[in-house]
Amino acid sequence: MRRTDVLVVGGGPGGCVAAWHAALAGPGLDVLLVERDRAIGAPVRCAEGVGGPGLREFLDPTGAPWVSREISRIVFIAPDDTEVAVEARDHAFILDRTRFEPALADEARRAGAEIRIATEAVGLRRAGEGWEVTTHGPRGEETVWAKVVIGADGVESMVGRGAGLDTRVPSRDMESCAQYVVSNIAFDPDALYLHFGETIAPHGYAWIFPKGVGVANVGLGVIALKAQGRTARDYLDAYVARRYPEGAISGSTVGGVIVGTTLKRTVTDGLMLVGDAAHQVNPLSGGGIINAMKAGRIAGRHAAEAIRAGDTSAQRLEACHAEWLALLGEDHRLYYRIKETLNTFDDAFFNALARTVNGIAPEKRSVGRVFAHALVKHPSLLPIAAKLFLEATF
Repeated sequence: MRRTDVLVVGGGPGGCVAAWHAALAGPGLDVLLVERDRAIGAPVRCAEGVGGPGLREFLDPTGAPWVSREISRIVFIAPDDTEVAVEARDHAFILDRTRFEPALADEARRAGAEIRIATEAVGLRRAGEGWEVTTHGPRGEETVWAKVVIGADGVESMVGRGAGLDTRVPSRDMESCAQYVVSNIAFDPDALYLHFGETIAPHGYAWIFPKGVGVANVGLGVIALKAQGRTARDYLDAYVARRYPEGAISGSTVGGVIVGTTLKRTVTDGLMLVGDAAHQVNPLSGGGIINAMKAGRIAGRHAAEAIRAGDTSAQRLEACHAEWLALLGEDHRLYYRIKETLNTFDDAFFNALARTVNGIAPEKRSVGRVFAHALVKHPSLLPIAAKLFLEATF
């Protein structure tokens, strides 16, 4: 049996950062990360867009080989194809996750963590003051005993279920997503596009995230309950055929994105969840990369501190959950309310909103102002609209 101090399950952004910061915060601790896929960062399962400020908390994107494109503006597209261009408050980036996650893994290794690929955690049980985790990998079946387990194993989190945490997702809060890599298409390569409309993506939106000139991740997410029996891929095929009939598809991915709020409990004795496993996703945008990294940093530090203090109880680790809520979790509850409100608007409203915002001088437009215009129709949400307008949260 392999014995370790911290076992991280999942080698995505949240897991890599958790291993990195557990090793940083606990010099001399044994930190092991296991990833079920045969390579860190592959296959790619998202649109790969992140905000600049959050990214810079961890790595410098200047000239980095894992940056596909720097983004300076956002283009909102109404259901009738009216476009509203908004300059970004700070530049965003489209990542190459096949290079980005390995860069995070390298940081974890340099800090002292061990990383095993093609190694899947298939079961766990409480064993004394720690956890026994069964893994399958190149070495066959093994058992790893860990003082603390950090589950960064995605939406379906085996770690969360095995630990008895309630990880269920209401159907209304789960988006089905599909994405293609499409080339030979025309768009502004310095902008990312968000396209709304019930015929385009019911209770979701379509996106165009540039990977280069003429090449982009084109995808969409839909709430299955509102999709009238059609799949996300059905909607995407129709969208690409209408918007980019000459486009060439070179890659595809499908999956689910949680658009709810953080789990009520993300910790138990000797165990924590981060990222998608903990539902730490922005419920308005579905974005989760930077969220997962911030959550991983918190969890890694708390894991190391708890082990050094000799107390890995749920009561102590609850401080990790509280820190996350104070950082972003409470904001996500506000964003969820905004999402639910926006879902009550019909396509005619968004078409009119686009025309109204286009009446604002381009230099005075902001993402916060766009949302403020949408929300002032609902007086109960004016405080949120003010927050968005004044702080430019988005």
